[in-house]
Amino acid sequence: MARKADSVADDLMRRVVSGELAPGTILPKETELAERYGVNRSVVREAIKLLEVHDLLEPVRRRGTLVLDPAASTSPEVLRLRLSPRPGEVDAKTLADVLEIRAQLDEEMAVLACRRRTPDDVEEMRRTLRELDGSVARAEAYQQGLVAFSVALARGTHNLVFEMLVHWNARVQADLAEVFLAVRPATREHLQGLHVLVDLIEAGEAERAKLLVRAWHEWLTPRLVRAAELLSDAPMSVTREMQPDAAVEGHE
Repeated sequence: MARKADSVADDLMRRVVSGELAPGTILPKETELAERYGVNRSVVREAIKLLEVHDLLEPVRRRGTLVLDPAASTSPEVLRLRLSPRPGEVDAKTLADVLEIRAQLDEEMAVLACRRRTPDDVEEMRRTLRELDGSVARAEAYQQGLVAFSVALARGTHNLVFEMLVHWNARVQADLAEVFLAVRPATREHLQGLHVLVDLIEAGEAERAKLLVRAWHEWLTPRLVRAAELLSDAPMSVTREMQPDAAVEGHE
């Protein structure tokens, strides 16, 4: 059961991230917020502290609590909230932005894995692929297996930040499961592509691994964004320089 302070903090965070509580304004007084949420002032005070941790609020002497610009926050929770402003809703524009950065990071992760992997790293990647092989017919299990593969790949870079980013991305995919399950294929062809990627990493062929990852993202990104548009019923145009058909041809 969620604590009252967590529930209040979640609602305040959504209001700040959505712009309902605009940057530069002063948060309503604790007594007003306590009345609004039906809690005592200590609960509100704790909720405000939680938002200070996410760099969304800042106490200002003699003025009150200042609402900060959510775009300046480095908290991954703020970005997750931008992606999914409300349960069951996906912001397609933010998703496109995240996927654009994710594609660049995945390319670099593959390159570093080619240069730094050890035999043990490669064996761990192959182990996760063997487990994936048994879950192709089960979409949710396949998605979970992909997380394990991504973690193994990140560990092959010997850069802790890549591993942390993979875990964060897994949480995002869990939040947006309806979008990813609708688009991301659980097929033998996809699994074969992962085997090819590991072969390239083992051989140290960084440029070919990079191109393979790029082709995959060029195919996947517009489809994920379109699925998000359909889910949120708020169409937008994705202005990314992509050629999906060519990407599919190159991937195959």
